[in-house]
Amino acid sequence: MFFRIKPKITFKRWLRLGLTIFLIILAVGLFICWQFVARAGSSSKTTSFTIIVGESVKQIGIELKKENLIRSQYWFEVWIWLARKEQKFIAGEYYLPQNVNIINLVDLLTGGVRPSNEVTLRFIEGWTTRQIGEYIEQNGIFAAQDFSKIVDSPRSLDIISKELDSGVLKNIPITASLEGYLFPDTYRQYRDSEPVDLVIKMLRNFKQKFPLSWLNKLSERGYTVHQAVILASIVEREVASDEDRAMVADLFWRRIEAGRGLEADSTINYITGKKTPSVSAKDLAINSPYNTYRYRGLPPGPISNPGESSLKAVVFPKVNQYWYFLTTPSGQVIYSRTFEEHKKAKFQYLK
Repeated sequence: MFFRIKPKITFKRWLRLGLTIFLIILAVGLFICWQFVARAGSSSKTTSFTIIVGESVKQIGIELKKENLIRSQYWFEVWIWLARKEQKFIAGEYYLPQNVNIINLVDLLTGGVRPSNEVTLRFIEGWTTRQIGEYIEQNGIFAAQDFSKIVDSPRSLDIISKELDSGVLKNIPITASLEGYLFPDTYRQYRDSEPVDLVIKMLRNFKQKFPLSWLNKLSERGYTVHQAVILASIVEREVASDEDRAMVADLFWRRIEAGRGLEADSTINYITGKKTPSVSAKDLAINSPYNTYRYRGLPPGPISNPGESSLKAVVFPKVNQYWYFLTTPSGQVIYSRTFEEHKKAKFQYLK
């Protein structure tokens, strides 16, 4: 009977195995290191890049990849995790070299270089003046309180009064604030600038986006710019698409002309400060001229700063036969001709 004896692993084999493992680890390590030190490009030219307050590491990585300032978003995020710099990015505008590597780039964006004194501000359609002020303060431009003083009492400054007394803004009520007229857009602003500089920019932008031909169209129907802005501010907060805005604008105009209440939940949320898609019975009982369930017609002033789409919708509404609408949790707008149809739609989509 024969037994096969397994040969022992010799020292050479151990050495060969160890060397192979070492070379694999070395190759992997060199590959990873190369990802961090490899330059994104070969050009020494600089590219303007902006970090917005509140942007996540992922969002920053996506934008850097779009600008070809990094080779890989994945390895960018890995290095940030290894360096523990997730919370150390500094908002502002930078001028970054195109031939930078990930290690140096992260260092630049987390304190290795001061951002430009000029910052990009992006105001979203439907923001209130309060939200705009808070955003400005977060970006370190100036205090929200200083901005609010001008917005709430614009006639206290001669330079603002001149802007309000020209173009399509001439008929704004003397007592009105600038809610609704601070046109939402992207603006470049110096960190050491004054609030009045930004307000003038936004008002002039509004004038450009609201042509005199629109004013003439409103006048033919017997409406003023201020009435249009109030309704546009509500439409902005009610529906999202251009087509729905035009549909809802017509529905609201007809409600006003028929002496019926707008019954817009967005006006209730303006009173309470809530962001809920539907309002409670307690909220509906609030005695405020902005409660469009209790009071007919338009509220005293705009409830947000509408964008161009909503402004255009109230000037050129899409004629339809509906009197009611609701927005489903998925964002679809359901229209109804009668209150009975509306109740069924609420039961079907909002139960």
